[in-house]
Amino acid sequence: MNISNNDQFLMKPKNDYVFKRIFGNPKNSDLLISLLESILNEKITSVEILNSEIMKENIEAKKSILDIRANIDKGVQVDIEIQLSRTIYMPARSLYYWSKMYGEQLLIGEKYKGLKKTICINIVDFDATKSNTYHSVYNLMERNQGYMLTDIMEIHFVEMTKLKKVYEGDKLSQWIRFIKGESRREIEEMAIANKDIDKALEILMNMSMDKNERAAYLSREMALHDQATFIEEGREEGREKGREEGIKLTRKIFKLHNSGKSVEDIAKECSVSIEEVKSIIED
Repeated sequence: MNISNNDQFLMKPKNDYVFKRIFGNPKNSDLLISLLESILNEKITSVEILNSEIMKENIEAKKSILDIRANIDKGVQVDIEIQLSRTIYMPARSLYYWSKMYGEQLLIGEKYKGLKKTICINIVDFDATKSNTYHSVYNLMERNQGYMLTDIMEIHFVEMTKLKKVYEGDKLSQWIRFIKGESRREIEEMAIANKDIDKALEILMNMSMDKNERAAYLSREMALHDQATFIEEGREEGREKGREEGIKLTRKIFKLHNSGKSVEDIAKECSVSIEEVKSIIED
């Protein structure tokens, strides 16, 4: 990555440090409102950012989450997280975060009616759900009749990998194309299409020219890279272990088969199905 030429270097908006610096700064609350309005599809008049500060140790820690927590109209709680490293547990993780936010509202002795609507928004750079669209919304619904039990729970997934084009009049697709930032040209095109994105691009360019911001950005990029590498190494280790276990199982089945044991006995001793034993012997 070449950062010597300030006119060429542009930080990636999907880096969670950059994302939080743009949308989690109270000075840019109008940009957060614009993004939230495009996701929630409703007018927002006020927003209070609850965790605007970013600690240096959180930037360098690969497991830290630089999310944005805020209260919007009528005390509704919102948490926005951008996640680049794929995890199959993202839905469960989001539900866990939602439950923590929801439960933290109620102090001992307080009444349930004081609980406010809580919304979790996940902007991810991988396929996290079975949805065919890039933006999906989940509530508590009755399975057979399809009515909502309560609107107090709401979880959004914005899957950047599923956004194939920018749709006319769709501000969310414009924001996501900007955040994903595959090229400088795409980012600048979105700035032309949306005045709020134009302001976000100006902030991004100023950050990209700031020595301290670049240092923090690169530290975060390294942490995110280490996290992705750690996850991939874990997967490869699991695959290798699976291959070794498969070889051991195959050898054991053949040894039992050559000793004259029946397929049924082999399956029982190896704790596998009869069909699997037959398939291994035939192969």
